[in-house]
Amino acid sequence: MSDPLDELAAPDVIGSGGEDFGAFAVSRWPGLVRLAFGLTRDHRAAEDIAQATLAKAYAAWRRVSRATDPDAYLRHILVDTSNRRFRMYRAAERSGDSSQTEVAEPAELARVVEPPPAPLDAIIRRGKGIRLRRAVAAVGCLGLGGIIAAATVLAPPPTPAPQEPALPVTVPVSGTAGPDGVFASGTVDGHAWRLAVQDIADPGYGCIPAITINGTDADPVYPASENGANVALGPAEPGAGFAFVQLPADVEGLVLDGRESLPATTATVCGQRYRVVGFAYRLTHQPQITVVRARPGWPKLRMSAGDAAQDLSVVSQLPLISRATAPMSQTDGMWNNVGTTGAETASAVLAFGQDWSLRLLFGPGGDCYEFSVQSPDNPDMGACGPISTPDGPETIMALPLSYPRGADNGATGYALQVSPVTAHLRATLSDGSTRLVTPQMVDGRRYAAFAVGTSLRLERLTWLNAAGQEIASTTALPQFGYTQFQP
Repeated sequence: MSDPLDELAAPDVIGSGGEDFGAFAVSRWPGLVRLAFGLTRDHRAAEDIAQATLAKAYAAWRRVSRATDPDAYLRHILVDTSNRRFRMYRAAERSGDSSQTEVAEPAELARVVEPPPAPLDAIIRRGKGIRLRRAVAAVGCLGLGGIIAAATVLAPPPTPAPQEPALPVTVPVSGTAGPDGVFASGTVDGHAWRLAVQDIADPGYGCIPAITINGTDADPVYPASENGANVALGPAEPGAGFAFVQLPADVEGLVLDGRESLPATTATVCGQRYRVVGFAYRLTHQPQITVVRARPGWPKLRMSAGDAAQDLSVVSQLPLISRATAPMSQTDGMWNNVGTTGAETASAVLAFGQDWSLRLLFGPGGDCYEFSVQSPDNPDMGACGPISTPDGPETIMALPLSYPRGADNGATGYALQVSPVTAHLRATLSDGSTRLVTPQMVDGRRYAAFAVGTSLRLERLTWLNAAGQEIASTTALPQFGYTQFQP
């Protein structure tokens, strides 16, 4: 992690090419707005997210300017900012706050996204504000330096209201996860679940550590004691959420809702050592987490009653899980991360043509894709989906330039991560023609992507092995967003 004071003195010039921040921001602004619009379907929200992304880049300019791929760094910031904004929107929606910006209707996706000029002065002001807050935090404030720093509530633990019993959790008795990496497991309404650390790279292609739920839907985070995350699986596990929290060595464990004690478990994968707690909970109840034997430096609220004084434990809350109510916004299987993930992102162009490209951004935000067409009549489209494991269900993503199909009859990009045994995908189109797609490796994982033109639609996907034999086939394909399919 960089020193905030160091970033205050960071020069606003990319050393390698001499490009100053202003030129950098102006040149990236239109693409960022279009990508944010693809994620939010809201013009005003897209501009605000793009502005916040560039402000964060300004605050971390030394790191951005030295990055091998500054644009990939920007896309990672934008996706994270968009995810956080969506969670805040859902929280406000539940509380009855109707002052939030209205989301565009699906047909508006056919409209051209022509962003206004980059508000450079406002971006720099926001960036300087971020720098100043970081500097003040570095020299004058006591930070958590521990779990879920952004959500800590320094208040006395409330007396739990009468509620149904906590969902039971099974942890390794030895305190160490076995070869399968499972550090927590249990059942919810008869459905078994397990949280594990595992390698999600294809066999023989390096190692990518991640935390997974039920062997799939991965969160590629590295050991980082400030990190925690939660996820909902929708119809696969209705009504339940799942979470993990990474703990430092001097914290023994957590207490859930003031009742159930959960000791930390050590798990190792890809040479990375995690110290983690996992559990399940009801989506109707936001769980509270109390730190067990936090180190002396952790914040506490000291209350006095006469001559007596009492130190109260730190109480933290997980972020609200986004539960989408419309097909335009899917969140099932996608982890909500809080705190530093320690993970890097990978970026690559998966497929391209004369006037189009389909790009992948892989990281804690999910498998995120951007479908771009070099035409003034079509906006770019971006969306994120759950990260599959080599043996788990594959996430099939559809990125239409118009929605619903027929609003502008625009082209659609398709992308998915495929299993190691898949040598080719065969796409069958509405006119009876077929297209053979060869996957490519990106950071140890195999992806396939292609585009379907304006006058056609995808009817079937077929998975083929190296001998050309059919592995699986499906016609259950999304028009927008993602669906999961196990070949």
